[in-house]
Amino acid sequence: MFRLVKPKIVSVIFDSSLKHSKYSNLCALRYAHRAAVLREAGKPVVLETVKKVEKLKSDEVRIKVHYCSLNSTDVKIITGKHAELNVPLPFIPGHEFSGEIVEIGKENPHFFNRGDRVVVMNDLQDPNGGLITEAVVKNRDVWPVPQTVPLREMAVLPYGHGTALLAFALHCNLKENDLILITAGPAGMGLAAIDLAVSVYKAKVIAVCDTESSTDLVREKGAHKVLSMTKNNFTKLYKNVQDAMDGKKAKVAYDAVGKGLLHLLADFVDPANGKLISVDPFYNASKFPMEVPEFDRPKRKEKDEKPAEAEAKAKLIQDVRHFDLYEYPDLDTYRQMISDTIEMRSEGMIAGHISKTFPLAKIQQAIEFVQQKQCTGKVLIDVQCPDGDDDDCPDAKEKKAKSKEAEEKKKSKD
Repeated sequence: MFRLVKPKIVSVIFDSSLKHSKYSNLCALRYAHRAAVLREAGKPVVLETVKKVEKLKSDEVRIKVHYCSLNSTDVKIITGKHAELNVPLPFIPGHEFSGEIVEIGKENPHFFNRGDRVVVMNDLQDPNGGLITEAVVKNRDVWPVPQTVPLREMAVLPYGHGTALLAFALHCNLKENDLILITAGPAGMGLAAIDLAVSVYKAKVIAVCDTESSTDLVREKGAHKVLSMTKNNFTKLYKNVQDAMDGKKAKVAYDAVGKGLLHLLADFVDPANGKLISVDPFYNASKFPMEVPEFDRPKRKEKDEKPAEAEAKAKLIQDVRHFDLYEYPDLDTYRQMISDTIEMRSEGMIAGHISKTFPLAKIQQAIEFVQQKQCTGKVLIDVQCPDGDDDDCPDAKEKKAKSKEAEEKKKSKD
């Protein structure tokens, strides 16, 4: 069950009369924002002018959005392929974003101030996402960000790292040198789990990548061994995992890819004390028992086939736990997981990975980039660069300036 079941639309699309008013430019400056709006699932999002929310409710915060993460869940909602989720239309996607506070409602339990740098993770069903230049959100979904943490990186950290922390801390009791199997796809959830498991828990990670293109990045994150799936050849994958495990059993199999991979990985998890965890946002508990990939196990001698072991594996499959920070019902725990994630980043213990940054005007290209699995981590939208090309965005200009500065220093040394 989602934390917010019946969200209320607070951003209303301007009617056409404003566009023809002689005061339209003035109104647009004072009372309007640019946003990527979904009007019909399965159709492209469009950049539109949306009306500013004039008066905040007591528990709301107004935020100037700098960066918004484009997650696979957002893309599934936009393309109409998230069957479990019916979102109200019109809908502004983007539920993991960063920016600065410009206004605060009467209630202020977290002691925010105007100008505070913050990160937001609101509900998937909330139609007021972060793909807008100014967003109004509930104060419960806002966290302060230290000056030492870049806002662009903070926009890609809460969901992936927070979900992994929820699973590792509250369910797995992961410890140093524990062996853990982690599957990683292009969406960044598995990559975040690898980062946390290696950098914070000092566990030994055997990673299974959905695409060959992400293997180098996973190695950089510190995985002990890295495997990749070859055109969904699950028999070959089984053999590769078997070789990598070298007779050992993992404490945890953490699946961010889906495709029924936990059925395959269950053979390599401690049947007595191991855990099978899914963080696939599209995991369906009722369908999972039937989602068994086709693969052949190597032939075993009869004496090796122990009924108790087979029974324990069946129980592992039966007891799969699904974790998704968006869906976690306990608000205090939910907030603590993200607070801890922010603290770990501020101490340099973890790091987010951004596959590519797009300006808001190229939101449709960003969606296609995610759909085609071209990303190796999170895709970021620069919301304060609504109309320019990549090179015109402040983020790109800053990179160019730093690159030019580095080149000049190199020349001066030569």
